Amino acid sequence: MAILNGRRVSTRRELADKHDLSITHLEKLYREREANGHPEPVPDSAGRELTWYDADWRRWYKDHTGTAGLESRAELQERTGLGRSTLELLWREREDNKHPEPEKTVGNTMYWNSKEWDRWYKGYQAGQEWRTPIDRSGNAEDEITLSQAARVLNMEPTSITKYPTRKPKHWPDPIREEEADSGRVKRYYRRGDIWTYGELRERGGGGRPAGTAGTTRRYPYDGDERLEKARKALKANPDMSTARLAGELAREHGGAAGTWSHIVSSARQNPED
Repeated sequence: MAILNGRRVSTRRELADKHDLSITHLEKLYREREANGHPEPVPDSAGRELTWYDADWRRWYKDHTGTAGLESRAELQERTGLGRSTLELLWREREDNKHPEPEKTVGNTMYWNSKEWDRWYKGYQAGQEWRTPIDRSGNAEDEITLSQAARVLNMEPTSITKYPTRKPKHWPDPIREEEADSGRVKRYYRRGDIWTYGELRERGGGGRPAGTAGTTRRYPYDGDERLEKARKALKANPDMSTARLAGELAREHGGAAGTWSHIVSSARQNPED
């Protein structure tokens, strides 16, 4: 590490070694500096290997990759109970539904401001109340295939192909199955059961795989065993901040500190059943 103008400077290779990053990734960050705010190199390094003031670069990179108060799609799915396919569909249709843009993208993962996302989704749900997204044509006793069920639910067929083997909450069992010569199983569902699933999904945030909490959650993480862990931790550490307690729980039990932060908040607001 060299000293320039009384300050420590690092080359790209030194930054890669210190922060366990690839040269290719660092080059990409620098190329995209107009969009991401990457610091400019030290002026005296022009014409030779580029260097950056170490403290400035570390400060920028911490801000660039920090996700405190933000949630990835996986964390939104876990907290809200919405299915991943539903969240992906909402994002794809953002031009029509005004879905918020991510606050930050780290690598290939998008992160949203959780409060902003919740405000948007509350408004989105209110705007959906007058709509009938479920296709109610046909007879409730009709037998329909999985792809037809997707159309009834106003979803893309590819978004529910895993439903039979990884059931979201309220997803019905098929009324019969047929095995083709190829060995592929074709499932038939009762149209009325698909209508019911669609209604329950819209009311209660269906989409979480079966085997988690009950059919109706009274508050975030209701029925989740992690909520009890957070309650016990709060009893043992009543004065500890939410952020610090979330970090302790993440280290002890695994998972993202951001997710634990939401769990701890729910535990504070709902101390006992």
